[in-house]
Amino acid sequence: MRVSVFTPTHNPRYLQECYESLAAQSFPDWEWIVLLNGKASSWTPPKDDPRVRVERASGLRGVGAAKQEACARATGEILVELDHDDRLLPAALIEIVDAFTARPDAVLAYSDFAHINEDGSPSDNQFDLSHGWQYDWESSGGARFLRCHAMAPTPHNIGYIWYAPNHVRAFRRSAYEAVGGYDAARTILDDHDLMIRLFQHGSFVHIPKLLYLQRFHQRNAQADPATNARIQDETVELYLEHIEDLALAWSAREGRHSLAFRMPTTVGDLEIDERFTIAQVDTVPGRFDLPDDSVGVIKAVDILQRLPERSWFLNECYRVLCHGGLLLTDTPSTDGRGAFQDPSHVSFYNENSFSYLVRAELRVTIPTLIAQLQVSHLRTYFPSEVHEQIDIPYVKANLLAVKDGPRQGGPLFL
Repeated sequence: MRVSVFTPTHNPRYLQECYESLAAQSFPDWEWIVLLNGKASSWTPPKDDPRVRVERASGLRGVGAAKQEACARATGEILVELDHDDRLLPAALIEIVDAFTARPDAVLAYSDFAHINEDGSPSDNQFDLSHGWQYDWESSGGARFLRCHAMAPTPHNIGYIWYAPNHVRAFRRSAYEAVGGYDAARTILDDHDLMIRLFQHGSFVHIPKLLYLQRFHQRNAQADPATNARIQDETVELYLEHIEDLALAWSAREGRHSLAFRMPTTVGDLEIDERFTIAQVDTVPGRFDLPDDSVGVIKAVDILQRLPERSWFLNECYRVLCHGGLLLTDTPSTDGRGAFQDPSHVSFYNENSFSYLVRAELRVTIPTLIAQLQVSHLRTYFPSEVHEQIDIPYVKANLLAVKDGPRQGGPLFL
């Protein structure tokens, strides 16, 4: 299984360190495509190595186009992304090959990582621990690094770049080509966009080992305030566009049900994706005819406001959802008159209402609520953005089932 490592660069400053990290790999069957673009005039490795191909690209605009071109020039079965200022640890490539060999269904493999400073020294920089990140110190090559434990590959985590697989990232060429590869038009979130499409195509495998050192300095894209603001906004846009597809693909792969509830009296239901199984829910509390942990995603559009007692429905959704399973809800918001004008509405919600479902200090006001839920996404919007005939505010609340399993990224108020 041949490995192609690809590195587009406009600044060859750290390429010698990249090469040294590749030359130290315990797996020898690799090639390295260094694609010079922009202001990068030339670079040669410190010694002659037939596995290194330094090539020139012209006319490329943006990181998506550069990565697409680099991958097009690769010949290996496995494509490994190595940023031009980062380093691989010596076992990285063999661990990647072993992971794909052990998991023929996997389309992407990723590892734990550590940050290093601009001078290459270990960094103690950490992401927000209250969002579920975990760290410990680990020795490698005579230095101690603060290892960040990557989060599990679930729809919620993949849906946001903040919690999605970081480096090292490697993918099968066959899967990469099947989903269309890097988007050449992207200047940011090129990796996130690709991962979203890959996750809908197949499984991701996490290698729970420190394999990658990621350099942080003032030339990182996220260091620029304007670029970082775009990254934050477009991350949410990608989440909203794809979270349902991510959840459906994951649920199907895991052999779980995907449900869309409708009321027997509902008028004018929005169209429901045929990949969901349609289930009917009545206003009378009852038990869903499904085993515990057997569902990956539930969609409930225009449901909550028609249920007089909210606990039983949420408790049953929680019972049948697996850990990390998603409850996707859309409900008229009391921030507009639409929540009150329909006489079939007997319960009322806005964004603040969902705080009482997830925050421990507020849940005590609903003693019958057993469901342990985490917010995946919460916002108020107008469906007229999509459906012109609906011009009232809705609250979109996507909630995660929290059971026994890996922590999902984001604030946890249980």
